[in-house]
Amino acid sequence: MATPQASKEWEFDVFLSFRGPETRSGFTGYLHKAFCEKGIRTFMDLEDLISGNKIQQTFARAIESSRIAIVVFSEHYADTDFLLKELVKILECSKRYGQFVLPIFYLLDPGEVRHQRGSYEKAMARHEEKFKDKVPIWRAALRNAANLSGLHFKGDEFEYEFIERISKLVLAILKEDTLPVVADNPVRSESQLKASQESSSSLFSSPRQYQYHVFLNFRGCDTRYRFTGSLFKALRDKKIHTFMDDVGLHRGNDISRTLIEAIKGSRIAIIVFSENYAESTYCLDELVKILECQESDGQFVLPVFYDVYHNDVRRQTGSYGAAMAKHEEKFKDDPSKVEKWKRALHRAANITGFVFDGKKYEHEFIGKIVEVVSREIRRVNLHVADYPIGLESQISEVKSLVFSDGYDGVHMVGIHGNGGSGKTTVAHAIYHLIANGFESICFLENVRESSYKHGLVYLQNMLLSNIFERKNLKSTSVVHGISTIKHWLQQKKILLILDDVDKLEQLQALAGKPDWFGGGTRVIVTTRDKNLLVWHGIERIYEMENSNSESNITSSDENPSESAAEVIGFNENQSEIFHTSSFPERIGSVNKKWQEPKSKESI
Repeated sequence: MATPQASKEWEFDVFLSFRGPETRSGFTGYLHKAFCEKGIRTFMDLEDLISGNKIQQTFARAIESSRIAIVVFSEHYADTDFLLKELVKILECSKRYGQFVLPIFYLLDPGEVRHQRGSYEKAMARHEEKFKDKVPIWRAALRNAANLSGLHFKGDEFEYEFIERISKLVLAILKEDTLPVVADNPVRSESQLKASQESSSSLFSSPRQYQYHVFLNFRGCDTRYRFTGSLFKALRDKKIHTFMDDVGLHRGNDISRTLIEAIKGSRIAIIVFSENYAESTYCLDELVKILECQESDGQFVLPVFYDVYHNDVRRQTGSYGAAMAKHEEKFKDDPSKVEKWKRALHRAANITGFVFDGKKYEHEFIGKIVEVVSREIRRVNLHVADYPIGLESQISEVKSLVFSDGYDGVHMVGIHGNGGSGKTTVAHAIYHLIANGFESICFLENVRESSYKHGLVYLQNMLLSNIFERKNLKSTSVVHGISTIKHWLQQKKILLILDDVDKLEQLQALAGKPDWFGGGTRVIVTTRDKNLLVWHGIERIYEMENSNSESNITSSDENPSESAAEVIGFNENQSEIFHTSSFPERIGSVNKKWQEPKSKESI
């Protein structure tokens, strides 16, 4: 693979790929203006052009001559076959010349692009009638582009501020010729979050059980007895069950069954890219398997670039280029094997991770990795009891309410029922079903009891500490707590479950209004008092069996029941956001059906 700056002179800094009728006069026009004002040489076609050979050649040359390609995915991007051909060319050039590809999801769920759902599904269905042979290539291009680290504009921030962020990112890439890797506090990218969310969407499968918290993928002769050994000890000291292979496990020509099972049985995979990593076919085979598990099971992948330039990994230059050249010679009868390794390296290097360049204490660097791993593990540590038979239908119905309007927006859902009707059990099950799809989660149990014993400020601090894990982020009064929650959570997609609420003031102190939270948030409230849900404006309400109500799902314009009932307020958080199992239910009457609320207005 050619090294970009060594082998090419770039005519343009940025190539803009977008659908003119949707974004030319607005978002993309402003983006182009911002680039020009900052001296960023940008190729943007001047008008909507009809596809033709000369035009295609002009665009192909522009793509090849641009250091960065920005793809603005909008609702009807895939309607235009010209844009799909353009996208294929962009990805081909990225692979050949090392251009940086930055997807922008503009008022669009990245999952629609990645899995061709919604408007993208309809567009591809139309294309299949006319371009039958090309559609599989276009589908693969959409999927691959949506798997890259990108930016998502959901309409919940000023557009000019979003454009400014893009401009700063582009300038940083041009200046440093480097990927924007976050070295202090990496979080799941949109694609990882979406993959995690969708991997658990099979409602009636058992919650995933993991044999290990972490699988370590590394080149033994580079880091076993130093960095990776120290990382293993730090994880083990924190009671994080970690798989680190013994030398004897690498026998024969292929990755062993033991290693495959260890990868599949791990919640998190840490990939330690070092100088000679790519020389090992075992490491590369493990890497391929790890990315397969990320795709199929939502495994959390965390790359660590240890004393290696991460662009060497992404583009296979430097020692990585030399290693791949040797593999191509050795496996010349099986070129697909090497191509698979190259794609895996490129994809892994596009995932947000850690970079160690020797300019900080190694033990501090390892401490930050352990912090991220610990936070990720806490997502799935909530205890779930053995569910009574029959819980499946209730979980299915509650989940339908939670995601009835897709994954965006902020929604609250109530679970209402008498004492002992299984409200908390359903809430626990929902937690395990969708928790991996959220940036942060908080399950506050026994709100009623905790409120009486410790007060509302205590609950507010519990919420903040669960989400941020910062001891100094505390409220001193209910009013101050409300202000703090709104300030810190407005840009965050969270899953918040408030269990056993019995006072309206509890809801007002912990989840007052939807605009307290970031887009995609879900709040679930369980309560015995249905009035609380109605008074708080929660329209999506699931009624447990044996509660005093004629139907399981009610809307806020109905008269509230006077009987005791329990509610869970639930806000769905994750998109990505990117780029999220099922459980048995208690035996109940056949009347546990739910219906759409009469008022479908989003909260």
